[in-house]
Amino acid sequence: MGAMEAFSRTFSLLLKNKRLYMLVLIMTLLLAPLEAYLVPADVEDFSVFNQSYLEGNTSGIIVEEHGATVEDETAALMELLKKLALYGLIVLVVSSIFEYAVTKGLFIEPEESGPLGGLLLDGVKHFPGVIIVNLVYTLLTLAFVGVSTLPIVIGIITLPVGAVLILVGLLLLIFVGAFAVGLSSLAIPAYVKNESIGGAFEGFGLAFRNVLSTAGFGFLLMLGIFAISLAISPIAFIVHYTVPGEIAPYISALLQAPLEALMYMFMWTGGVAFYTELKKKEELEKVDEELAELGIEL
Repeated sequence: MGAMEAFSRTFSLLLKNKRLYMLVLIMTLLLAPLEAYLVPADVEDFSVFNQSYLEGNTSGIIVEEHGATVEDETAALMELLKKLALYGLIVLVVSSIFEYAVTKGLFIEPEESGPLGGLLLDGVKHFPGVIIVNLVYTLLTLAFVGVSTLPIVIGIITLPVGAVLILVGLLLLIFVGAFAVGLSSLAIPAYVKNESIGGAFEGFGLAFRNVLSTAGFGFLLMLGIFAISLAISPIAFIVHYTVPGEIAPYISALLQAPLEALMYMFMWTGGVAFYTELKKKEELEKVDEELAELGIEL
C-alpha cells in the first residue's frame, strides 16, 4: 500500500510544484548545448569527430594508405573520453545543485518556499554532500545487485541443471534492482530533511524496514521513467532526418530538454513522496504501539 500511495502522491506533488519544474527545465536547457557539443549522438557522430580530429592532428603521425593507424584511433578515442569525462563532471555538479534545491522546495509549501534563487543558493552550498551521499548509495546498491547475480552465474556454469537457478536469479535480480531504485530515491530526501550527511543514511533503515514497499515503489518509478523515455526517444530520430547539418544535435538536445526535465522532476518528486509516506507510516505505527502500551486500542 505504501508504494502505491507514494506513487499516486508523486503526481499530486508534481502538479502542486509546477514552478520547481521550471527550475529543472533551466538545468536541462543549460546542459543541452553542452551535451550536443561533447557527447556523440551515435556511432556516425563519432566517425565524423574521428575524421575531423585526424584531419587537424596528422602532424607527426603516419597515416596508412587504407586508413588511420592505431595511434590515430587511440588519440581520437582519448579525446572523446576527455570530452565525456568533462561532460560527466559538469552534469554531476550541476544536477547535484538542482537536486538539492528542488528536493528542499518539495518539502516546503509552494507559498512558503520563497524565491527560486534562494533554493539554488542552498543547492550550491550543499552540492558536495549530495555527491557524497549519492556516491555511497550507488556503490552499496551496485553491491546488492552484484550479489544478486551470483545465482545466474552459478546457473550458467552448471547448465543444463542450473537452468532453474538462472530463472530464480533473474527474478531475484529484478526484485533487487527495483529495491535498489526505491532505496536510492530516499537518499537525498533523507539528506535534505535531516540536514546532515549522517542523517542521509536514515534511508537505509526506512528501506530495509519496508522491503516490499521499497521494491514496489522502485518498480513503479522505473515504469514511469521508462514511459517518459519512450516519449523522448523519437525526437532524436525525427531531428536526425529532418534537420540538416551540424545544428541537428543542438536542436535535438533543446527539444528533448523539457521531457528530460520532467524525468528529473518525476524522479526527485517520487523520492520525496516515498520518503514522506514511509515516515508517516512509521510515526503512525509508533503511536499505535504507545497507545497499546497504555491499554488503548483503536
